[in-house]
Amino acid sequence: MTYQTTVIKLEGYGPWTLSLGGDREYKLQILQSNIYSDLQDLFSNKNGIVFSNRFDEFIAVTNQIDLDGHGEIYDKISKKYNKISMAMTIGIGVTPLESNKKSYYIKNKKEYCIRSGIYAEKENLMKAPRDSKEIDLSMGKDIKILHVDINNSAAIVKNLSAYEITNLIINLYSKISDIFLKEESLAFYLGGDNFMIIAKKNMTLGKVKEIIEMLTISTKINLNCGIGNGKTGRKAAEMATTSLDLIRDFRQNGTIINVYELI
Repeated sequence: MTYQTTVIKLEGYGPWTLSLGGDREYKLQILQSNIYSDLQDLFSNKNGIVFSNRFDEFIAVTNQIDLDGHGEIYDKISKKYNKISMAMTIGIGVTPLESNKKSYYIKNKKEYCIRSGIYAEKENLMKAPRDSKEIDLSMGKDIKILHVDINNSAAIVKNLSAYEITNLIINLYSKISDIFLKEESLAFYLGGDNFMIIAKKNMTLGKVKEIIEMLTISTKINLNCGIGNGKTGRKAAEMATTSLDLIRDFRQNGTIINVYELI
């Protein structure tokens, strides 16, 4: 089982932003938000999922999306934002981190430009089904995604200002990112008190429980974690969120569970 992740990077972005003059920052924030929205829409329609990495860069889980699918998305996004150059680099690896590292390697080797603006090792690209009906989204466990949130976050932040809450979340995100990176997994902040991790496939329920317990002890913040598996990024994320919702349901019925994996 392998992970296919795609890095979408705005090329030559720094020099281009300078051409907008000093009163540019609000324009850039609007632009970056719009690009993220459009990418999420385009990739999710093909059962992928996109995470914002550094605002001018995005990482998508793209299992089951082939070169033609990427090309279709690239053409649409490039046409809409025709003043900005973009590049998509497709990496494949046994773990999320390995696939991301592969993307970095490929992007720096010009011979891997297999289509205008798209880089990949063509011989290793996943073959998408000819028909969406061929993807049984209820089956298959190629991808593992975790959805983490703070248990009873309202009580934790009730005496904090808006900015102090942000500071708490940033510090928590840093710790989550560090501990999962050691497991060759990629963590992203979703907003609010929510985080999502593209986890390596062989991460067991027991290992996830161990990590969540370590984070809870080190931060003194109780966390919930839903685990999801699926053939595509979107399906795995759906299953992870459903698992997280079930943790809340269990708690309302008197059963305390902090980590749950929907099988």
